[in-house]
Amino acid sequence: MKRLAVGVLWATGLLAAVVAGAWVLLGGVQPVADPGPPRPALTYAEALARVDSVRTLEGSDLNPACRTRVLASGGRAANAIVLFHGFTNCPKQCDSLAADFARRGYNVLLPRMPRHGQSDRMSTELTHLTAGELTRSGMDAVDIATGLGEHVTVLGLSATAILAAWLAQHRADVDCAVLLAPSFAPRGMRGPVARRLTNAMLRLPNFFVWWDRKRKADVLGPKQCYPRFASRALAEVYRLGFTILDEADRARPSAGRILIVTTASDEGVNNAPTNELARRWRARGATVGTYEFPESLHVHHDMLDPEQPYQRIGVSYPVIEGLVEGAMAPARTAAPLAP
Repeated sequence: MKRLAVGVLWATGLLAAVVAGAWVLLGGVQPVADPGPPRPALTYAEALARVDSVRTLEGSDLNPACRTRVLASGGRAANAIVLFHGFTNCPKQCDSLAADFARRGYNVLLPRMPRHGQSDRMSTELTHLTAGELTRSGMDAVDIATGLGEHVTVLGLSATAILAAWLAQHRADVDCAVLLAPSFAPRGMRGPVARRLTNAMLRLPNFFVWWDRKRKADVLGPKQCYPRFASRALAEVYRLGFTILDEADRARPSAGRILIVTTASDEGVNNAPTNELARRWRARGATVGTYEFPESLHVHHDMLDPEQPYQRIGVSYPVIEGLVEGAMAPARTAAPLAP
């Protein structure tokens, strides 16, 4: 019978490729390696010297607007804030917010994330980004910030909100961690599916995705941004995010307080894992405030870059700055608070 229907369709697709790779390795995400102990700067001068060292190592192939830099008052301040730029962007994204905090008396550090900010916007550098590189760069930034201010705040957007969450979990010298629109999973995708997608993307060959499939390299908005992203890099961000979610189930975060800001108009990420992280941290006794922009205010995922065509920084900046300074009271319950 045609060799028993060709081996019953070759054992039914080798049992559907061994049940799709045991449903992509049962959903477990490989944890991120320990980046090593903190090395906090002890003085203001040491902090500035480390910034100079970082800038020297950045090389000559960067967009000049994308170099690591610091807005400093000339001495160690009461408050220092680290502004981490978003995925495929660079420190220029945070220039306007940095100026606002500098006017408030903060020393401000704007670090360039690994493999970002190349002059060639079609660079393939992001292919090689790892979660370990992100955590190491975050540790270095906090180490510098301890020399810039007595109290340290870290603020990240999207992928670097995940980094800010990791720092909140691990660094007791972070007084406040601010997570803006954390990128745990794509919009509309449930957590268990996102874990398996992450495992698959980490194992499959890398591919690039245009932010705008029609305009491609001519995407509207800030011109320092890469117009596409690497699948491997995004998977490493998700990997770090699921590592934090797992750690939050086992241990209280180290940071003094945590602020989480989301938006109902977020076109890119699923807010459910973010709310779950807040719940887990609170269950461990952490001080976690949450705030959500309602859909009616049309605050999109990138709530920082004034060059985005949809920017609403006149709405987002006062809320972010007010929350950081304690002028606004975030929600203390699991449900985000609308402004």
